[in-house]
Amino acid sequence: MLMKKVKNKVNPTLLDKISKETSIKKFWLGGSIPYFNEAKKSGVNFEINDYDLAILGGKSEFREYKKILKKNGFEITKARPYYLKFKKTYQIVAKKKNLNLDIAILKRLEYMGHFNWECIFWEFPSKKIYDPYNSLKTISKRELKMIISSKEENPLILTSRFLKICARFNLDFYNNKRLNLLSKNLAKQVKKWNSNDPFQGKYAKEHSYYNLFESIRRSANKIEFIKNLQGSEILRAFFPELKRKIFWEKIKLNTSLKKIQEIISLFREELIEKEKLPEFDNKINLISKRLKKD
Repeated sequence: MLMKKVKNKVNPTLLDKISKETSIKKFWLGGSIPYFNEAKKSGVNFEINDYDLAILGGKSEFREYKKILKKNGFEITKARPYYLKFKKTYQIVAKKKNLNLDIAILKRLEYMGHFNWECIFWEFPSKKIYDPYNSLKTISKRELKMIISSKEENPLILTSRFLKICARFNLDFYNNKRLNLLSKNLAKQVKKWNSNDPFQGKYAKEHSYYNLFESIRRSANKIEFIKNLQGSEILRAFFPELKRKIFWEKIKLNTSLKKIQEIISLFREELIEKEKLPEFDNKINLISKRLKKD
């Protein structure tokens, strides 16, 4: 990936701390950290729960960094093969005190990021920002763009990433013509997707179902977000059990929908055809372990 250097502020203290605590000498810090300040300036606030690192390498580096992290006092909570844009990578999730890391070990940095705002990195040890799509300038304008073809990633995972960003930035992906077109294209891909592969099939379903509900939970206006999901056809793509006609004005909320279980209850009671509840419940069973942590 051809990376463009841009002028902006990094947090050198944070980069130094990560390197010192992990003994990792070269990495890219991505995720939401590089655009956190720009988002805050435009009125978008969110918590940082972990740090997403990208390290170039393969299986041998995966083994090596597991040992290094353990030696430095980290607890490894996940260490597994993973797939980004259908490319095999490796993931290590590790924690030590208040330092939570989600590390991707991959052959090329361009495996990271599906949307422009996901492609901003702080590089260590140079402590420079890499922003190949000039994405920092687009955050205040809410110009979210997908930088890959929808065929380059599992559509279930790709759509869940899209919804997570829309919820965070309160993007109206139904009334915005460009995002509506994108969301309807994603919905079509989700409907067509079928895979017996453990990762691209079962895991992708579990991942996407949970993250769809999580996006609703994180959204500023939960009912409006669900309406956007319905209008953009994404909701029916994931849940064909949905009622053909929903009378939103008759729906009275008994809760604030702060928990995913409450959102699922709303779906079961108001949005899903009664005779199709078993099909819906089978999908919810896929995320039962995650729900226990909610």
